[in-house]
Amino acid sequence: MAKFTSTPNRCVLVEGKEIWVSRSVTVLAILIVICDGNAYVPLNKRGPDLPSEVGKWCLAGGYLDYDETVGGAVMREVWEELGLDLLDLQAKHHLVGSLEQPSRVFSEPRRLQNVGMHYPLMVFLQPGAQLPNLTPQVSPGEVTEVGWFPLDDALKMDLAFGHQNCLMRCLANEFASIWPPPAPTPTAQ
Repeated sequence: MAKFTSTPNRCVLVEGKEIWVSRSVTVLAILIVICDGNAYVPLNKRGPDLPSEVGKWCLAGGYLDYDETVGGAVMREVWEELGLDLLDLQAKHHLVGSLEQPSRVFSEPRRLQNVGMHYPLMVFLQPGAQLPNLTPQVSPGEVTEVGWFPLDDALKMDLAFGHQNCLMRCLANEFASIWPPPAPTPTAQ
C-alpha cells in the first residue's frame, strides 16, 4: 500500500473550546464483499478516543483531509480503519462502483460535518479466494476491533450513525440489479 501524504485535519483551542480545522466533508465506503456466493461487510468498532458512537460497529469512513481527493479519502479511510487496499482488490477481483465518484452527496448538519459522500462498492472475489485479513492501521483509540459480518447480520445491527440504513439504501438502489443474484431458471426436462 502506498503511503498517504494528505495533511490530517487538526484541532485547535480557541477561548477554551475545541475547533476542528477541516474541510467539513466526510466520505463513507459502503463496502460489500462477495465470497463464494455469500455477501459480507467489513466493520470496525469505534475506539474510546473518538468523539461519539464509541464502542459501536460501523462502516469505514471519515473526514476528507486538506490536500486529497474524495476518492483518495475513501481509499485512505478503508486502509486506515480496515487495512484493505481497495486498488489491490480492484486489480485482483471484480469491483462494482466508483472510487472517484460518489453515488450520494448530501448535507445534513448534525454538529459533525456539513457534507457527506457515499461510495457504494461491491467486490466479487475470484472463485476460491478467501476474505482478506482485516488489520487496522490506526491506534486502538480509533478502532478497537475489526471483523467480517454476513450482510444479513450487519443489516440487523445497530451500527454507528445508522450505517445499516446506508447499506439498505444501497441494496435497494445501486446494488438492486446485482445483489442478490437472480435465482437460476429451472431447465425443462
